[in-house]
Amino acid sequence: MRALILDGPGDVGRTLATELGAMGVEAVLAGRDPGRYQQMLNLRGDLSDLYHAAGQAAVVVNASGREDPRIVERAAAAGAAFVEIGTGTGYLSTLAGMHARTPVLAGARLIPVLAGMLARDALAHSTQRGGTVGVADPVEIAVLLGAGDPESAADTGSTYALFGSYFTDPATGEEVRNFSDHRVVTLPDGTRRSMARVNFPDQQLLTAGLGRPVRTYFATGDRLSTTLLRGLTRVRGANRIPSAFHFPGTDGWQVLARAGQGPDAVLSWATGRRQTPYAARVAAVATRRAPTLEPGLHRIPDLLTLSDLTDRDGLTLGRSLGLEAVS
Repeated sequence: MRALILDGPGDVGRTLATELGAMGVEAVLAGRDPGRYQQMLNLRGDLSDLYHAAGQAAVVVNASGREDPRIVERAAAAGAAFVEIGTGTGYLSTLAGMHARTPVLAGARLIPVLAGMLARDALAHSTQRGGTVGVADPVEIAVLLGAGDPESAADTGSTYALFGSYFTDPATGEEVRNFSDHRVVTLPDGTRRSMARVNFPDQQLLTAGLGRPVRTYFATGDRLSTTLLRGLTRVRGANRIPSAFHFPGTDGWQVLARAGQGPDAVLSWATGRRQTPYAARVAAVATRRAPTLEPGLHRIPDLLTLSDLTDRDGLTLGRSLGLEAVS
């Protein structure tokens, strides 16, 4: 099997190539710099060189950072499956409206993928224990990101566009301002952190997929910057802060999901440092499976389970019973 990787800034493309190589997949890195890449490609213009290169691969992976539907169309026209790393909401909506002739897998960002897997795991184990998780009881997700990791900083930066905007609470139907609705979240190590409600991209999709409302809470690794983010949501024009701006911080991150209430609650969680190795693993598993799927759009978070990540060094996965994660 041959995978063509459209590389871009950061380390995801090269780390993905290494992961695929360990799985027995021939991974070809492609880009504009002839001194750096095995395959020369220009992702502008008529994309004719992409069409010819994709015709020699079973799957094309877009790690370039360019969210251009024409890239997907040209790869599919050449008969290749397609894996999209990016998660831009408008871009993914466009992909959903396409009638691709090959499988198209989207949404490989680590934090949303983990949030979905952990939410499903917590809900499944709460149900297995006989927990009383009613259809109206929200599944709660908490995300803590350290801006010292470029990938986590990018995830934090993507939330700046939410400043001052509102979304509909899937449990109550009420309007909620992003970065408001302060909560104290108990982390797996027992520490407590103040977090704020945000409308993460997968919140609505998870609500539909789980058949239960999903609420997401967010904080940075630094308490002061989290407080500042909550304040900025009431500052006019704050949503125009460049996403490349980030606060100082560590490279650690934590994601947790809770289903159920009181002693019946189940908390599933994951912690690690630097996202890239685990994001590359997610993309590698999706890449291997892509050619075997039916044509059309598939969401990567729906295709993976926590077992796909259990052998990753430095990644800690856990599950706690009867722990109140949000108070």
